[in-house]
Amino acid sequence: MTKQQHLRCILWLLCLTLMTAQVLAQQAAPAPAPTAPKPVTLAELQTQIAALLDQPKFAAMRWGARIQTASGKVLFERDAEKSFTPASNMKLYTTTAALDAFGPEFKIKTSVYAAKPVSKLGLLAGDLILYGRGDPNLSARFEAENPQKYGDFYAAEKIAAIEQLADQIKARGIKVITGNIVGDDSYFAGDKLGVGWEWDDLQFYYGAEVSALTVNDNVITYAVTPGRHVGDTPTIATKPPTHYPVIINRATTSANGTTHIGVYRQLDTNVVEFFGSIPRGAKDFEVEIAVHEPASFAATLLKEALGRRGIRLTGRVLHWDAAARVTNPFDETKLTELASVQSQPLATLLKVINKPSQNLHTELLLRQLGGPHGVYELDVYGKPKPTIERANEARKLFLLKAGVELTGLSLRDGSGLARSDLVTPRATARLLEFMSTHPHFTVFRESLPVAGFDGTLERRMKGTPAEGNVRAKTGTLTYVNAMSGYLTTARGQVVIFSFYGNNYTNGGREVTGVMDQICNLLVGYEGEL
Repeated sequence: MTKQQHLRCILWLLCLTLMTAQVLAQQAAPAPAPTAPKPVTLAELQTQIAALLDQPKFAAMRWGARIQTASGKVLFERDAEKSFTPASNMKLYTTTAALDAFGPEFKIKTSVYAAKPVSKLGLLAGDLILYGRGDPNLSARFEAENPQKYGDFYAAEKIAAIEQLADQIKARGIKVITGNIVGDDSYFAGDKLGVGWEWDDLQFYYGAEVSALTVNDNVITYAVTPGRHVGDTPTIATKPPTHYPVIINRATTSANGTTHIGVYRQLDTNVVEFFGSIPRGAKDFEVEIAVHEPASFAATLLKEALGRRGIRLTGRVLHWDAAARVTNPFDETKLTELASVQSQPLATLLKVINKPSQNLHTELLLRQLGGPHGVYELDVYGKPKPTIERANEARKLFLLKAGVELTGLSLRDGSGLARSDLVTPRATARLLEFMSTHPHFTVFRESLPVAGFDGTLERRMKGTPAEGNVRAKTGTLTYVNAMSGYLTTARGQVVIFSFYGNNYTNGGREVTGVMDQICNLLVGYEGEL
């Protein structure tokens, strides 16, 4: 027997063992518990909700819940005043503050400036400055049929906004740039990593660096294509096509089996290493990896787009952040604007944040609250204080305006990726109650995922009475699940709910399943609240 045949025998025996164990487990499984009768009174409804939370399998975890009417009448509470890790429920605190501050029509502009006049012969004898103001949508996202459907990322061959900027620059008659192309993200000051983020999240799209000059969600998609022959090195292509990263390809093409490709990017470089194997004839393996120094990435993409239009650059790609601007402040009056693009309105940006739960866009939106931008207060070391400090103060002032009790809250980042974030069910429910009478409530409500239809609720509550009824923001981290939002009962009464489940180690689906069951109980309830 060859080594390969021996391995196949082992795999076959393992499969047979697993199948046998599965059959025995199914035979030994108890019959499903009978469905509880439909609650008729509020007391019966409360009893059934409590029974779902008090199942023995949840004994070691923490539940937090508050269910109330739109007018504030409490229908059910469980540790509602205690602090819980919210995961992406933190986005509720950020998006409501931004909507209140800026309004649904707010747009963000990105500009390209020339430091010196352009000659009649098309020579720019100075720097070309790509200046970002925190637009999260310099991407190909809006070329998709449904920009909110594609989760956190939508890969494309070209970035429409960069192409538009390059076209406008060419229309100015520029042929040669003897200065540098500068990626300027000094509009926001401070660290580009969120407070409390875990290091092993940072190379992936959901932990991308936060920069006022953000392009393509600060992510590159890598497509690994197997070679033609066993032992060949696979081909690795990037979307968008760019020379920005350094790729080290240690992967190989195998005869058969499954794809096992590993990817590693050291956090302070753009060297991306691939290892493992991909079978000959397998489908391409794709992975989204965050870039380091997003402003330099954006400037590189612009340089490459200008090169495709025959515009020659003799200088380099540089990056200017807030620290670099302390002694050389940005002054638009001393520059010539050559090109610009504007974001989608905030009403649209909120949908891209809340429906797929986009982390980077939320962090950018939080920092918009930290103005005035480009005006830096220096710390004792002479460095600009982080924009997020002012932004968090602005967010807290909004919450006080909304009547939210700040006791028990720890608002560290905008997106909820930080495990040091803490909120209470009571605070979240109060925030949702305040928004239910806000002038822009319809815009906010429409930004939330709809059960069984879209966003992070697309596959939840499908085929149940709650489908199409529940609108809520979810939150998920390891051992953390959350869901807060609105629903309407069978009697037509609006209910606000906020659920948090922390520290359950046996699978998040069991926790979210209980949340969904409670929503269905509420949606089907015909009694008076």
